[in-house]
Amino acid sequence: MQLAHDEQNGLVTRTQIAERAGVERPAVSNWARRHKDFPTPVRSGDTELFQEAEIARWLTNRTVPQPHLLEGEQAGTTYADRFLRTNGGRPRSAEPKAPRSTQRIGAEDQKAVDQLMGRLADRVRGPAPMADFVNLCLIVMYVRHAEPERWRRIEDVMSAGQGARDVQSLLRSLGDMAQDTLRRNGDRTDMRSSLLQLEPRSWADLTTAVRTAAGTGVGAFQLVWESFSAREGLQSSEFCSPVGLASLAAALVLTPGQKTTVLDPYMRGGEMLAAAYRHVGGARGTVYGETLDGRLQAVASLYLLHLGVRPKLTSTRSDRWPPNHEHRVDVVLTNPPFNMSDAPGSGRRTGNWPYGSPPQGNDNLAWVQYALGALVPDGRAVVVMPVKAGNSVNTAEREIRRALVLGWAVECVVTVPSHLFSATPVPVSLWVLRRAEHPAREGILFVDAQELGTKVRRRRVLRHSDRDAITAVVRPWLDGEQCPEDEYAVRAAERGFSAVVVAREVVADEECSLRPADYLGDGNYGAAPDTARLREAGEAAAEHTDMLRLLERRERETGNGHRTGSGPGGWNETVLKDLCEIQSGPSYTRLPAAARTADAGIPLVFPQDLVEGRIADETRYRVPWQTVERFKKFELLPDDIVCVRTGAQQQPALVSGPQAGWLLSSNVMRLRVRLDAGIDPLYLHAYLGLRYAREWMSHRAAATAAPSLSSAALGHLPVRFPSLGQQRRSVDLLGALGRRADVYVSYASALGRLRAELAEHLLHGSVEPL
Repeated sequence: MQLAHDEQNGLVTRTQIAERAGVERPAVSNWARRHKDFPTPVRSGDTELFQEAEIARWLTNRTVPQPHLLEGEQAGTTYADRFLRTNGGRPRSAEPKAPRSTQRIGAEDQKAVDQLMGRLADRVRGPAPMADFVNLCLIVMYVRHAEPERWRRIEDVMSAGQGARDVQSLLRSLGDMAQDTLRRNGDRTDMRSSLLQLEPRSWADLTTAVRTAAGTGVGAFQLVWESFSAREGLQSSEFCSPVGLASLAAALVLTPGQKTTVLDPYMRGGEMLAAAYRHVGGARGTVYGETLDGRLQAVASLYLLHLGVRPKLTSTRSDRWPPNHEHRVDVVLTNPPFNMSDAPGSGRRTGNWPYGSPPQGNDNLAWVQYALGALVPDGRAVVVMPVKAGNSVNTAEREIRRALVLGWAVECVVTVPSHLFSATPVPVSLWVLRRAEHPAREGILFVDAQELGTKVRRRRVLRHSDRDAITAVVRPWLDGEQCPEDEYAVRAAERGFSAVVVAREVVADEECSLRPADYLGDGNYGAAPDTARLREAGEAAAEHTDMLRLLERRERETGNGHRTGSGPGGWNETVLKDLCEIQSGPSYTRLPAAARTADAGIPLVFPQDLVEGRIADETRYRVPWQTVERFKKFELLPDDIVCVRTGAQQQPALVSGPQAGWLLSSNVMRLRVRLDAGIDPLYLHAYLGLRYAREWMSHRAAATAAPSLSSAALGHLPVRFPSLGQQRRSVDLLGALGRRADVYVSYASALGRLRAELAEHLLHGSVEPL
């Protein structure tokens, strides 16, 4: 992939060559048959394709005969002049249109991707592989944002469609569009055949999927690929590189605005290349990508096109480990497959292994050497490695590590949090390597940042703050800063992780470990535990113990309890609309995504902000102050109840005092109890949280791509309630139990922290049992 490159990199068929060169189709076949230097084609399905640049160079030496000159052409015109002038109907310098944003991933995008990758995917793909459905989503997302004229043609096809008989017509239109888009940008993936494998159950399912994908923001592209990795449980040779990890790798060795050549020899879905492009800020430079799996080349192509980068990627290498690299680059960023070997035998013997031949059956250190071999002198590589590659007991791997250490190739190793990947919990490290012509640093910087990251669902995510904390310690080391080596440990501790500089002679001992944890401590027992943390954990546990005892005493004094009742006979019974005002949030037209902000303003409440009967303290979106007055109708007051309008039903939330004045989003509804209704808002909130009430709402939600419950339907929910006095006693009892449960949870958490800290001290010898 090239960020700045004047030469064309598209693919063309024989027919397209003939059309652009102004000759008949058989003439191209004659050229190929008669001239041994005619470019060699590659295949896409049953079609032969040629590199535009190679054809243009070959035609440069072919002058158009005088009798065949076209009007306006002068003597000496070459077929290359024609070929480049027509350029398939595109301006020669055309670049993909970059979306306005490549970073932000909104809650609505997450919801749309959840819908796409759930049951809708199964209804659209039928027996076809999930990868074919993912291709559909990705090509729609790209063209919708980057090629609006082409997208309008697809919208016309959908508008004219009559039903099931037009399913194949729409898939063919999408496939033709995808095929042309990829070939114009040098990718020979047979996307048309992939999309025609889909067997949607209905026209409505297919158009729903297409329109849902088209309605997402640019950030949803990455979410689809990550969801595919998680859903399919892909092997380490296939799953995507987490955005936060790729961003950290780029930040360690790239400088914004600097002209740099970058290579990813195992580009997966293009995440490392995308991170490089984002980090350099579009600086003029060159970025290359290689893959051994042609199925993923289209994913990488579309992802990079989505960012506004014209990719130049290759999916073939004549040799698994070629001794001479096609490109020599300043930086290599790569996340190769873990603990795998796809090419034992001859492929291994023909490789270039200056640090030692890797063992059969595991290519971890083959990739490390391949990355180093692609660098120019003093070039740097960041390679994602499984942690166990740093201290494996395999003799060949240990000797390779020793050669890397003593050969000045290893500059730094950073252990990152586990569970970063959606498809595997394998803990990984970043190995920062350098093709050193002469000694640069006497030591190696080891960083253990396993405690960083934020838990999101079942994964951990590296945020920008985590990346900045790590780079603040590592970049000065790589940039040659002269300061006491102990200073790096101090800087890391200030940022919540550990670091140490170790002399190369120490690292190159009997085990030659490149695992940071083996050096961040006293001997083999790890770092001396922090007595302050033990004291704080003990104080927190004691505080929670006192709180629990106080709460239990109050419960005994108040006598809160329950007894067998006589049933709801004689209770009031009515429907919800007679008890409260039901107000839906503003329409999407009135409150589109463009009208929201993540900065200052009034918070907007979305379904994901309803957590265990409460509204989260922080929301993702806000309405700017200057437009708040337009939405006064949708503001919240204390004791209002918020229910889900669009999306999966969950427990309604009660508005507390600090949330007064917040606003409804389009996806929720507000219930406000009437003063004369005879029902306590807290009682109604508890009632709506019952399994019966939530099932009632779920069953009456419209069965669309996203279940939708109207205010009219919700208004018919039957509600039974006793006198106000009994309501309030019931609410008090439930509240007391809830508070006790919260205290017990906090108490258990405090005990767990105390146990963990105490274990560190007991097993280190700094504390002894009585």
